[in-house]
Amino acid sequence: VRLKGQGKSSDDDGESSDAIQPEHEEFTGFVFKTQANLDPKHRDRLAYVRVVSGVYEKGMKVGHSRSKAGKKYNLAQAQALFGSDRSAVEVAFPGDVIGINNPGCFAIGDTLFTGSDRVAFPGIPSFSPEKFCYIRAPNPSDYKSFRKGMDQLLDEGAVQALRQRNDDGGGPLMLAAVGQLQFEVVQARLRNEYNVDSIMEPLSYTLARWADGGWEAVDKADADGKLFGIMIVQDRWGRPVLLFRNDWKAASLAEEEKYLELKPWSSPPDFEG
Repeated sequence: VRLKGQGKSSDDDGESSDAIQPEHEEFTGFVFKTQANLDPKHRDRLAYVRVVSGVYEKGMKVGHSRSKAGKKYNLAQAQALFGSDRSAVEVAFPGDVIGINNPGCFAIGDTLFTGSDRVAFPGIPSFSPEKFCYIRAPNPSDYKSFRKGMDQLLDEGAVQALRQRNDDGGGPLMLAAVGQLQFEVVQARLRNEYNVDSIMEPLSYTLARWADGGWEAVDKADADGKLFGIMIVQDRWGRPVLLFRNDWKAASLAEEEKYLELKPWSSPPDFEG
């Protein structure tokens, strides 16, 4: 776990690595799942949190590992869920799983915490996709509902989103998944939960590699003519991703241009500040 604060073992940048034990006094919790529309009538969104240390108490205020330092969120209520049954939770202890209302900023892999030290448990890497397609709403009047539905499904981790490098959100949305079934689930949920039809246009790429070397490394490889036939895109966090049509090309580029630091998965984003 990473902590930002005044710990004695902190590095020069104020961060330290330490283990959080269940008996740790401050509350910490790990978001391992998010879900939207458990009750379609209310369009609710829940984040599932496993309590790691301390005690959850109704109405407590917590920090968030990817939000700005000092920003707090009020956990006004929590729920225990079993099938379709829900029950209010006033107090929860280490090992308990609670469902909390998600204001739209809690994502899989996030840490919630109390106290002066900022805490972040190791995040969950995203899967390595092998299927890619563009998705759009054929009816322009459905765009708002389409956008809302896609945002919530992406937050759940149902699929990953990619965009063209310089696209700030207005261009075509590309989805990435391990298998075709994930695309079909997205279309079905858009139709059933958001009343939106969608059209998918498959792409011929078969694998993705995140370039941990950053955009400068990608630009260098591109200028040297090393990325011919490779599609350059960005993930939801603006990080460079290269799409390949075959394993051989990906393995060859990784071996010859090591500065790209190609990885088959995406690491969780860092602190926002």
